[in-house]
Amino acid sequence: MPTASLFEYIGAKIEEPTLTPEELEFFAEHEKVVIIPNFSLNLPSSKLSCVEGTYGPFRPNIPVDVPLYLALALHRRGKCRIQPPPWMASDKLKEVLEEERSISQYFQPVPQYYVEVSKMLFTEARAIFGSNNDVHEVQDLIEELKKVRNSKILDGLRKVSGPITVKLNNLSASESNKIRLLFENSLNMWHQLAKNDKEWQEGRMAGTDTPATL
Repeated sequence: MPTASLFEYIGAKIEEPTLTPEELEFFAEHEKVVIIPNFSLNLPSSKLSCVEGTYGPFRPNIPVDVPLYLALALHRRGKCRIQPPPWMASDKLKEVLEEERSISQYFQPVPQYYVEVSKMLFTEARAIFGSNNDVHEVQDLIEELKKVRNSKILDGLRKVSGPITVKLNNLSASESNKIRLLFENSLNMWHQLAKNDKEWQEGRMAGTDTPATL
């Protein structure tokens, strides 16, 4: 069987994240979203104190910014309506997708946890996006955006030759996670090659010219 190139070796591992999807979702749960409560909180100032901050006041039909984990918890209990994030509007996604396709030199700015936030909202709060057709449209746009951006990442890595500085701006958390793994694997490979070369040189000097293997 032919030996895989270094790019093929690390490219085959692109789906093995250095952080688990659950860990990325944990971080994403702290992203802020807007909710419309349908209740009043029976606490001083009608505010809720959490470990990382205080949120509220919670009063019926008054919008309030809260972390995604709190919004989903209230949504499950029928205590609020979650407002779709502005960046998830179909018109906005179409605009970003078009620019992503037409401008190959760099990546368009996207929310750091757009992959995880969209997944959790589609899983637990699909109705906030409207009809089934509206939901499918937004889902398809985000999936296409992910594919285009991943394709640009891979295309950029294929063009890497020789010692260079790779600068990738506007990557999301999941995309950065994949890039870290790619460079970690490549550095590990070069470390192993250097180690094997040293062992071969030492063996050659000692008269035991046995080739090292990866």
